[in-house]
Amino acid sequence: MDATVITAASKKQGATATWKKTFGFHPLAAWCANTTECLAMRLRPGSAGSKTTSDHIEVLTDALAQVPGASTAESIVRVDGAGATHALHEHLRDLNTLRRTVRSTTGWKITEEDEAAIALLPETAWETALKQDGSLQEGYLLRS
Repeated sequence: MDATVITAASKKQGATATWKKTFGFHPLAAWCANTTECLAMRLRPGSAGSKTTSDHIEVLTDALAQVPGASTAESIVRVDGAGATHALHEHLRDLNTLRRTVRSTTGWKITEEDEAAIALLPETAWETALKQDGSLQEGYLLRS
């Protein structure tokens, strides 16, 4: 899931000033990575907050409803820093059942404090990165 800014040339319904100092919309959407289909989108005013948990949950719910039944057994949801809220991650956790596993990953801008905390981890905490086919990902090998 990710949001973007879409500018509007005139005062269209719902268009407002955006956080990027433009005018338009700030829609939130969810795509399926292996088919590149847009599964769900919510058109929001340009002033919509990026960390709006209710919007993320609504778009996620609509997106998961678009996935055919057998394909919902295992899902991974990727969001950027706007999805780094306790409420969204609690919702993602609560989606897990005996028949469905939902994993998630959230990206954010790493701060100096993050870097210091990462530096404290022992080498044994790291694993070699793998590609989707199971082969080693070049440039991300664990040093021994």
